[in-house]
Amino acid sequence: MQAHQIPIFKSWVPEWVARGILFLILLTSAIGFALYANNPESIQSFYGVEPNDVQFSIVLMYASIASFLALDFRTVKYFTTRRYLLTGLFINAVCYIICFYTKNWELFLLCRFILGISCALITSIVLNLIFPRIHSSRARVIAYTIFYSGLQMISPLCGIYTSSVLHYLDFNWLFFGLLILLVPVILIVYVSMNRGARIFKKFPLFDVDLTGYLLYTVICIMTGYVLVFGQQLNWFGNIKIRVLSMIIFLALALFVLREVKLKRPLVDLRLLQTRNVVLGLLILFVFYIFKSTSGFTYGYLEHVLGTDPLNIIPIWASSIAVTVLSMFVTSRFVLAGFSMIKTVITGFIILGLFYIYMLLFISDTGETNDFILPVCLFSIATGVIFVPAVIFTFSAAPPKIAFNTSIIGMFARFMGFCIAIAINNYLQLYSTAAINEKIRESVTETNPQLERALIGIEQTLVNNGGGINSGHISSAYLKNYIHTEVLSRSIRDYYDFMLVLLVTFIAILIAVPGINKVVLRLRKGSVPY
Repeated sequence: MQAHQIPIFKSWVPEWVARGILFLILLTSAIGFALYANNPESIQSFYGVEPNDVQFSIVLMYASIASFLALDFRTVKYFTTRRYLLTGLFINAVCYIICFYTKNWELFLLCRFILGISCALITSIVLNLIFPRIHSSRARVIAYTIFYSGLQMISPLCGIYTSSVLHYLDFNWLFFGLLILLVPVILIVYVSMNRGARIFKKFPLFDVDLTGYLLYTVICIMTGYVLVFGQQLNWFGNIKIRVLSMIIFLALALFVLREVKLKRPLVDLRLLQTRNVVLGLLILFVFYIFKSTSGFTYGYLEHVLGTDPLNIIPIWASSIAVTVLSMFVTSRFVLAGFSMIKTVITGFIILGLFYIYMLLFISDTGETNDFILPVCLFSIATGVIFVPAVIFTFSAAPPKIAFNTSIIGMFARFMGFCIAIAINNYLQLYSTAAINEKIRESVTETNPQLERALIGIEQTLVNNGGGINSGHISSAYLKNYIHTEVLSRSIRDYYDFMLVLLVTFIAILIAVPGINKVVLRLRKGSVPY
């Protein structure tokens, strides 16, 4: 029997156990990506870095995943499945050990890049184990739904995990916990999988476009760097941004020229000649810009309302449950033949309701429970938009080059994520500056209301046993109050901008002709991204 015909799992492993193992492998790999996204202050204090450095560490791993995914389409066909998978898991384990024992920021960034490669490697091989064996379009839609439900669960799961661990331990213990989770997974893979089995027939690694991969990696990493640090460095007023932008432009030009001429390109750019594929990629790109706004809600709860991270866990749990439910309900509509674009537009409208709710209820006072509803609205919107958008893009792709949709789709999501960070950094800076200026104009020593406010605060402190230091405490209290007011108003301004952007995009989707003609067409072997 040839290697690619040998069963991946040993004969004593039931099918449902095999699927559970694959989902567990996927979970342990993906959880490292969003590990500290909901608790950036913890890594800032542990490594002594700035918020933009933390953002770049997340972008760096994302860039590594997006770029290596293109190369992985060739390498996965060369190595045996168990060895390839164990290599990725072992790389994860080594990186977790390094991150646990070191406090060197540059070494941490290197580990993030390597973790991105191993994450792409593991995710690709697991998805190639699952989806090519699913034959009917109905089963593939359900499988897509399960996969993307798991993907959208990662962020709130990481929030629950990090909040629980960081309440008692330092930041580096997060990696120790991941290592403990990873060890049994490695043992399970080693014991349950056949040694010589392959997913595909062995394909030699000749004509592998390593130069294209290096160019693609440079484009992703440098683009991410420019978008993260651009505002801090004053964009093109800084020589570093100008030089990096020139390198990105040259690398992109060389990459496009190279891919067009090669017989076996890293990415087949002919896919971008299909209008509805481009529209689907645009939907994913814009969706990831809006998706990144959820972090503001959790930040508002923690920094403005003063909610303990452990008390946010019920909200994260609600988000997980609602996301899974909404995705499965949406998949039923897709299978019933409901227009995928109309479903996506409905999802964006629900997202608009989330923004409206936040604009109405954000203030410097409030209850945590008041924000369970908007988080659920956001989760519903995520479930309604994501699966139809991906299926729409795949269904619109020409059959012979449809597999490239995974590569370009990942890049679209990566760019949406980076653009969201750039918009966030820009709006937060200018919105905060404008609000501070308005407050500075009114909060002056000549304003009699300021003196009355300080006297009122001081008297309240004295009545509650504030003692002789009540004057200093009242000034500190007022400064803290102004800080939270500035933060809440800047978040409200951000949601206001995103709502305008959302309404504009919905109008564009409604105005585009012919997009409802795309029908469900998921082919055997189609792997999601």
